[in-house]
Amino acid sequence: MSRPLRLAYLSLETPRPGQASQTHIDEIIASLREHGWRVELFATRGGGASTRSSFVRRLMGYARTQAALGKRLRDFDAVFIRSHFMALPLSLWARWRNLPVVHEINGTPADVGVTYRFLKPFSPVFSWLYRAQYRRAALLLAVTPGLVDWARRFAGHHRVSLVSNGANSDLFKPEGAPSPIEGRYVIFVGGLVAWHGVGTMLAALKEPSWPADLRLVIVGDGIERDKVEQALTDPRLVWLGRQPYDAVPALLRGALAALCVIENQDGRSGSGVAPLKLFEAMACGVPVIASDLPFQADLVRNADAGVLVPPAAASAIASAVKSLSSAPDKAQLLGRNGAAYVAREASWHQRGREIDRLLRSAISQ
Repeated sequence: MSRPLRLAYLSLETPRPGQASQTHIDEIIASLREHGWRVELFATRGGGASTRSSFVRRLMGYARTQAALGKRLRDFDAVFIRSHFMALPLSLWARWRNLPVVHEINGTPADVGVTYRFLKPFSPVFSWLYRAQYRRAALLLAVTPGLVDWARRFAGHHRVSLVSNGANSDLFKPEGAPSPIEGRYVIFVGGLVAWHGVGTMLAALKEPSWPADLRLVIVGDGIERDKVEQALTDPRLVWLGRQPYDAVPALLRGALAALCVIENQDGRSGSGVAPLKLFEAMACGVPVIASDLPFQADLVRNADAGVLVPPAAASAIASAVKSLSSAPDKAQLLGRNGAAYVAREASWHQRGREIDRLLRSAISQ
């Protein structure tokens, strides 16, 4: 009987409860373990934009985490990296030891300059760091077709496959505990970062077309928390901060709709977006109000699971909220369509099968 394959998972983005990055990491590891892999996570333990820690502290964390994994590379059959510009040392180290390295790509190097504006002048450096890793990779996994095309051009090879995000269909489903929040509300679940449209959804709440009896519930934290704190003078705004992963489904189930109003700042979303929040809301049977961006819009349109709005359009968000509020039967139908789509095509069980097949193929080459 052959031994289980062993995978080292490297994340230089500190996993934190309530953040999409931790959800993504946990779900991929769990799904691969279902397929017989032995997976060990190597992740930084401190820092990150939401904690406002110093860059020096983060650099030290990057070095310690990669050194810990580097010393144990002989214990693994492959290395899976959640794409990060500072992972180049480990990428080269693993390549030198002839270990296949797989990078999971959720965005382009432009994301760094969007999140940290003061780093934007250094974009060419970040691009070089990413390209140096991607060119040497055994396999690149991208979450949208647009990112697949971009990665092939950027890396200069075709060892790129599409594996999108998904939802934990055992946890996120229409049936389950009711919401602890009473009354009618629309919900946003996610990081409070620039491209998630935090300012735009807060502006939508002030639009005349936003129903007066409908609240906006925000679940999450991040570098744009100041905008939310300043808007709390509006009694219709409820900010819950980060919530435990298993508490989110009930909050979603009670909502009239879920906001996925990602914006295209500096072109960072032009290659498509596939946010976890979209799949999880759909899995709970909640209609989504989503910005009209590649992949996300195609998915919502094809599944008939929500309403599309132009990016960064507060009035359009408010109008969509009003439309769903005044047509509850339609809202319920859109929600059922979304839940059926996720159960059929986008659970983490299905994503795990895809990643398992691709990893085994990369190792065998």
